[in-house]
Amino acid sequence: MAAFKNFDGEIERIGGLLAAMRDALGSVSSLLAETSRDLVLPDEERLAAEAGRLTAEVPDRQAVEAAIARLAARLAAEIGICAQEFDDREVPTRFETLIGYVSGAAKYRRQHARWRSPAPLNRLAELLRRADLLAGLVRQERDFLVGQRKESEGDLVTLIDHRPEIIEKLRGEDDAAMTGLDVIGRTEPAIKVFQDFVAGLNARVGTCNILLHKLITDTENLLILYRMVADASGHGDAGLKPELFPHLAPEVERFSSGLLTLHGLDRRRHRADQAFAERFPAAAAGEAAEAHGAKAGFRLPTFFGFKLIRSQ
Repeated sequence: MAAFKNFDGEIERIGGLLAAMRDALGSVSSLLAETSRDLVLPDEERLAAEAGRLTAEVPDRQAVEAAIARLAARLAAEIGICAQEFDDREVPTRFETLIGYVSGAAKYRRQHARWRSPAPLNRLAELLRRADLLAGLVRQERDFLVGQRKESEGDLVTLIDHRPEIIEKLRGEDDAAMTGLDVIGRTEPAIKVFQDFVAGLNARVGTCNILLHKLITDTENLLILYRMVADASGHGDAGLKPELFPHLAPEVERFSSGLLTLHGLDRRRHRADQAFAERFPAAAAGEAAEAHGAKAGFRLPTFFGFKLIRSQ
């Protein structure tokens, strides 16, 4: 798949953008921490600047999330294509069909060599490597956001709890009492900026969870497919070790221990795909279109698994 030729480069590009966005969050995070500590509202100009920065970042953030979703969708589509190719492994290629007109034995030998080739396993191992990179990218972002959310939520609660003290300070500014309307005009915009900031963090964590859920269920599909292909080709697990995939170690460990099964996978995948499609409809549509190019209606665990059993 041509789109995957620059997979590592795209991961690096997205990683750089996410790092820059994490750094940019430091300014408003520090302002919130400072406000909750000193119980003094920030300068209106500074507050407006932070609000503007948060608003301006929204489309950039959405673009990065969409880029991650496209990589996840293409990965899922590639897994489906690999599975469909293996499902159709007994269907002769055009060249094998031509050979069969001359010699049935030669046709069978070529088919057998294709079935025993390590190429399909190598392709699946490469997809697993890419899934590990992508999962690592999303996990790193989620871990940061969860930590930042916890800290900023605490600061926001402190700020709201001490709102009466802030109001008292405002009423005494410059030895001149402020009206109730003036106080509201100063406090509410500040609190709204910080509330929007925390809400944005929460939404980003939710997006990371959707992406990870999608990646994990697709990885489980990939590992089950790997086992099927390995058993059919006689290559074993080809040295698939958890330490080689640090961001997917639990899934690979279950695979290596023989604990990864089809039980409940179809239900989990349905939930993950549904949430992914609701959050990223364009990426999900792209995945469906690519999978349809292999064969409409393909579902990996059920019919693929039973077909393998029948062919053994």
